[in-house]
Amino acid sequence: MLRGQFDKARQEAGISKESFQFRDLRAKSGTDKVESSGDIRQAQKQLGHTTVTMTEHYVRDRKGDKVTPTK
Repeated sequence: MLRGQFDKARQEAGISKESFQFRDLRAKSGTDKVESSGDIRQAQKQLGHTTVTMTEHYVRDRKGDKVTPTK
């Protein structure tokens, strides 16, 4: 159900599937966890990975530019 809503929103926004996929949100949450806690093992636990290696795959090179809120 959530996946269908995500696909519909992406389509209505005119964003291609290749540019942004549902799994990108998961990687973003893992990256945010590492940044906020400073501990990749907390991200590993949050993502449910059995190995740190898999978590590293999700969080490496996933940082975007820091921006300020619009409001």
